[in-house]
This record gives sequence, structure tokens and C-alpha cells, in this order.
Amino acid sequence: MYHREFKISILFLFLTILFFLLTGTLIFSWMEGWSLIDSFYFVTMTATTVGYGDFTPTHALSKIITIIYSMSIIPIVLYTFSVVAKYETNRVYHRIYDMERKQRKQDEEIEKAEHKLELQHRKIKEQEEELEKQEKELKKQGEVNKKHEKEIQAQEEELDAVGDIVASKRLEKR
Repeated sequence: MYHREFKISILFLFLTILFFLLTGTLIFSWMEGWSLIDSFYFVTMTATTVGYGDFTPTHALSKIITIIYSMSIIPIVLYTFSVVAKYETNRVYHRIYDMERKQRKQDEEIEKAEHKLELQHRKIKEQEEELEKQEKELKKQGEVNKKHEKEIQAQEEELDAVGDIVASKRLEKR
């Protein structure tokens, strides 16, 4: 909505300035006897407050008209510049606001991701601790298994020895 209002305002101001420039061109061309180009040049330099001084009104009436003309068109030109500046400032403000809003959203997302990452690090640490605990238990179990293997081996050796004794007694009986 604001963009449409701006366009309408600028169009109205542009047409007003154009009207003043064309009217001033015709008036000074007629009153001073200048060409249309020279008159347009004079009114444009007056409207923009440049005023080089290479053309100056020579008649009393044209000097009065120049004063009235200057006091009418200069504020309109300045107001037009201020409207454009206000529009551009507002546009830049909205862009900056949108960027800041996006930045805040990204910061929040980064914060959430960091929080998730922290939770994952905690879980990994807990899992590593659990793994170490299980490794210790496996080591203990491995030692127990070795002990049992030695006991089984000793028992097997005893059985072999008993088997040898039984076999030798059977041979003796025969």
C-alpha cells in the first residue's frame, strides 16, 4: 500500500514540477525574449538552486516573477527529494529489519542445534562410560574364563591321568 501511495505522490509532484518548469519557461521566454532552451535552463537552475548567474532577469516584473517562482518551486523540489529520501530510508529500514529478523531466527536455530549437539555429546559420553564399564566386565569375565579354562584343562589332565590308570588296570586284568 505504501509503495502505491509513494508512486502517486511522486507522480503528482513530478507533474507539478513539470508544470512549473514549462510555465516558467514560457513566461521568461516571452518576458525576457530568451529562447525556449535558455528559458528552460534558467528556470531549471533556479528550481535546483544552482543559479549560475549567466542568465538574469532584466525587467522589474520578471524579477518579481523570479522571486515568486523561486519561492514556489524550490520548496516543491526539496519536498520531492525528501519524499524520495523518506521512501528509500523506509525501504532500507524494512530490508534491515527483515535481515535482523532472519538473523534472529538463524541464531535461534543455531542455538537449538547447539543444544541438540550438547545433548548428543552427553549421550556419547554416557555411552562411552557404559562401554568402558562393559569392557571392564568383559575383561573380568575373560579372566574368569581363563581361570575356568585352566581348571578345565587341569581336570582334563586329571581325567586323562585317571583314564590312563583305568586303561592300564584293564590291561593288567586281561
